[in-house]
Amino acid sequence: PAPPKTFCGKGDIHMPETTELEKTAVPETAPAAPVPAAPKRPRKKLKLKKWLFLGLLVLGAGFAVYSAVQASGQKPTVQYEEAAIQDIDSTLSVSGTITPNETRSYFVPGSVKVAAVNFKQGDAVKKGDVIATFDLHDLELALKKAELTMENAQLQYDDTMSDLDNSSQELYDINKEIRRLEARETTYKLAYDYFDRYPTHDEEIDKIIRAYDHGEGSGAMYDAWQAIAEELAGKMAARSALRSADLSDNNQKVLENNLALQKLEYEETARMVRESQGGIVADFDGIITEMNLTEGATVSTGMDAVRLASTEGILLRFSVGKYDVDRMALGQTAEVTFGTKKLTGAVTRMDGAATVETSGNTTNTVLKGEITIEDPEGVLKLGMDANAEILTAQSFGAVAVPVEAVKVDRDGEYVWTVTPATEEKAAAEGLWELHKVYVKTGLFDDVSIEVLEGLSAGARICPSLPQELPEGSLVNALPTGAAALAAQPEPEGSEE
Repeated sequence: PAPPKTFCGKGDIHMPETTELEKTAVPETAPAAPVPAAPKRPRKKLKLKKWLFLGLLVLGAGFAVYSAVQASGQKPTVQYEEAAIQDIDSTLSVSGTITPNETRSYFVPGSVKVAAVNFKQGDAVKKGDVIATFDLHDLELALKKAELTMENAQLQYDDTMSDLDNSSQELYDINKEIRRLEARETTYKLAYDYFDRYPTHDEEIDKIIRAYDHGEGSGAMYDAWQAIAEELAGKMAARSALRSADLSDNNQKVLENNLALQKLEYEETARMVRESQGGIVADFDGIITEMNLTEGATVSTGMDAVRLASTEGILLRFSVGKYDVDRMALGQTAEVTFGTKKLTGAVTRMDGAATVETSGNTTNTVLKGEITIEDPEGVLKLGMDANAEILTAQSFGAVAVPVEAVKVDRDGEYVWTVTPATEEKAAAEGLWELHKVYVKTGLFDDVSIEVLEGLSAGARICPSLPQELPEGSLVNALPTGAAALAAQPEPEGSEE
């Protein structure tokens, strides 16, 4: 066993010296206490250090490459294409709903029974097609009754007035004079109407026309006609006064009102019969959008029976915002896309007032318009959506550049251009000089924009730069598009 340890003081340990024998002897070793394992460091910190190291390595490599490029004097490379002369069509894309240019509602003219319904809702009809027919038996019976009632009222009135007129010689005489004046007034009216179409082959009318044709003309004839009319009115007033002596005004008025009422009843029933005959007939080619008739049912007067939408002039109802209103004009042509079909049309209407549209929490003020579409094959379907490209303006032979080439800053619109470098060394190295050119633009389409001022055809335009470069920078320039084709050498023998 090992000698005991001697404790000399707090915190101090003194061991006895070891003899040679003890040095050579192999002591029995006690089992060593287990050494606690070192705590593992989080893997996240290891990864972080790893990425930091890689990042610094990449930055160092990039800096080295950048330094090498700068040391070698290498310039950035830009691509350019040439401003071209071309026609520009400015269009406005809109979408809308296909609607008919005309709709009509057909109402039931009278209380009748529906005999037959020949079409249903959604069917297409042609002008003149009979959509539905009615059973007019009850209506014709009502007309006959109204006719008989009117005749009875007329007979009652005539008999009463005849009795009055024959009750005295004075009434008899004045009625005779009234009949004479009525006939004369009618003759003079006809003579005045036919004055410029003489002869009329009526002896009495021709006699009157000849009398005035050689005198003061139609003016005098008109005066004579009016004199007869005034005399007739006086005689009729005198008759009414005489009649009132034997029949009170109220009793006479009752007879007159009853006769008028029966006439109105008859005329209204006759109208219903006349309008119901032949049923409901389509006035134009169209689609039945509403059908409220059932075969065998009795319908009431004024019922909205059928609604027909025309297919003879299909419209696309669209809307534009305030920034596009000044681009719109009647007569502008449009290409309408419906599915895979393309049709032509023209703007035929722009509303005179704006419309407020609300969608969710968003409110927009728009101006609505209509495009009339040519659809000879009938491919459009009412109520569905379609798109249209409206040709709002055209410019022919314009100087044009790509739309993306035009930039904007506080001073206005500009483009980047390149020209061959002017410095001797730069020119020898084939470098180009970068310029910022302010321009004034005009019409545009999806690809190109018109340049009104600042550029001429053939100017070399840089649609984009690889990095921010100051005005006057020296760059390498490579042609693209048409400029690249123009820069290619002609193949040998092409002149031949």
